[in-house]
Amino acid sequence: MAVPTLNPLWRPNAGSARDDRELIRGYALWPVSEYNLTILTTILNRAADVSPGTVARCQAWIDEIEDLEQDWSDQVAAGTAHLSNAQEYEGPIPGTTLTRQDRQKKADVLEWDTSLLKVRTVSGGRADATAGGVLAARMAQLKHKILQALGIKPYDGGDGSSARLMRS
Repeated sequence: MAVPTLNPLWRPNAGSARDDRELIRGYALWPVSEYNLTILTTILNRAADVSPGTVARCQAWIDEIEDLEQDWSDQVAAGTAHLSNAQEYEGPIPGTTLTRQDRQKKADVLEWDTSLLKVRTVSGGRADATAGGVLAARMAQLKHKILQALGIKPYDGGDGSSARLMRS
């Protein structure tokens, strides 16, 4: 059985960051198999034929998810991701590199105001009150909207079947 061709409304950029079919397969947690890709392609093609607007809406949600994931990745790379999860943080302004001279407060009788190099942040105590929690909740919400719009049930691994359509 060969995997059918994907409708051109979907972005079939195999291997790129915006490969709609592969991203949706990942959101549904479906394992890679010829059977699953055939089922998923059939679902995507049906949605494109019946409602091109749904394709555009799903792609906008995919783009938002990818942008949020990139923002988080950038924060991790910059070493500032932990700050969004902190209930309270006091220290150098994130992204600044303090020199020895910046840390000096007093030399002889002269005194410098070093408070401009510090920041204090206080956030909510619940996980969903942090920026990381809000970001994760938004991405989960968007993934759910995509799967719901297409009638795809996420893989639960419980009964051996990997793909099922939701009945309306």
